[in-house]
Amino acid sequence: MASKVVACIRHHDWCRNTDLIELRKIGYTPYSRMFDSNFKPKPMRVTTRSESREALSALSLVLAANCDYSPDSEYMFEIMLPVEDIARRMGVLHVYEGGRKAYDVALNALRVLEQLDYVVVHRDRDTDSGQNKPMRIFLTESFFTSRGMSLENVREWLHKYRQWAISSGVAESMRDKYARHQLKMARLGINIDSHYSLKNRLKQIKRWVVSPELRAEKQRVTSDLEAALDGHTVHQLRPRTDTRRWQNAWIRWSSSQECPPSKRYTLEAVMKADYPELHVTDPERYYRLLLESAGVPLS
Repeated sequence: MASKVVACIRHHDWCRNTDLIELRKIGYTPYSRMFDSNFKPKPMRVTTRSESREALSALSLVLAANCDYSPDSEYMFEIMLPVEDIARRMGVLHVYEGGRKAYDVALNALRVLEQLDYVVVHRDRDTDSGQNKPMRIFLTESFFTSRGMSLENVREWLHKYRQWAISSGVAESMRDKYARHQLKMARLGINIDSHYSLKNRLKQIKRWVVSPELRAEKQRVTSDLEAALDGHTVHQLRPRTDTRRWQNAWIRWSSSQECPPSKRYTLEAVMKADYPELHVTDPERYYRLLLESAGVPLS
């Protein structure tokens, strides 16, 4: 999936990008002046300088190569790298003798992509510098369509990517990687739950890329699960006589509306970090501990 997106980006001509041309006619708004009501952007010449085009291309390539393309993730197209590593891979990270790090080229290029609506950026206070910095970055649908990729292309590539992940056995490791990323964000105190407009925008991106057939299938499975519960809440789990009692209980609870995907990924990541081999050696104990850590009554 990443290779196809990168190939389209490599052949992109920024001089013919209509979105960038319109933005330059209006003028850029730096992030530091975004909340300044007295600031008025100045129109610029239509043709972008070669240095700016190179920075935009380098940033786009790094974002596309390090994006989470799993349709099972709670939010689609999240960049799995901190902004400092993005700047390092772009080759624009400068480290001074005193240890201070600067990557203004990457930040300026990211701001341009944000104004073009090619990315959604969540900024938060950095504990080291005390400044607001990009903490979570997500690609939007415009990032793909502006490079000549159609909706059908993206959906087809994602479908093949998901099939490949399942058949090759890396789907579980991809979920673990996403869970570790979510856990890292939680430990850093980066939470977007209270940012409702941001969450709605990210959900809109996922609705754009997830096919109606897949949404209908998911709705059907959810309805079947709700019907199977037969009016009982998940807190009233009954003992089962089969050998997969706690595994089935975990599947029912984690598939319900009480458990968002991010919570399930976080719980599983913490449990596998504490008991690395337990899910293989003793699966029933592993799922029982998961239910206990989630606070689900077992009686």
